[in-house]
Amino acid sequence: LARLRALEAAARVGAWTVCQLFVGSAATGGARTRLHFDQYDNFYLQLAGTKTFRLFDPSQSGRLAPYPVHHRMDRSAQALPPRCDDARGVEVTLQPGEILFLPAYWWHEVTTGPVPAGALAVSLNFWYSAMQQILSPEWPLGPPLRVELARQLEYLVADSFGDAGRA
Repeated sequence: LARLRALEAAARVGAWTVCQLFVGSAATGGARTRLHFDQYDNFYLQLAGTKTFRLFDPSQSGRLAPYPVHHRMDRSAQALPPRCDDARGVEVTLQPGEILFLPAYWWHEVTTGPVPAGALAVSLNFWYSAMQQILSPEWPLGPPLRVELARQLEYLVADSFGDAGRA
């Protein structure tokens, strides 16, 4: 816990919000999340098995074909070629005992590694509010807050014109 507190201080995260446990068996090997972003900072701790993250900085948002804000897949990306071919990202595989800091608004897709029969893949993540960053932003705005500003403008325009396109 002391190590986590030191990481929290170094990352200057907001208030701790929630903790989530992910447990998978051999049947979950190869399971993959859709490419998406979260509006919370996140420390992702791998306890058993492996997870591979494909990560994209918020500045790559336009290249990832995000769904509109009123779409049911809001905060997810279509990320289909050829539009996403020029998106620059990195891939990281977490081993047991490793932790990844995933800042709010970073695009990520997570794939569970192979899980041997009788074993488990276990991950624990800690979510932190990014509200302080939104309410007291540093200027000029960095890519994460530019994403949030663009989302709020999209809401304003869509709501102003009575957008019924809530797919």
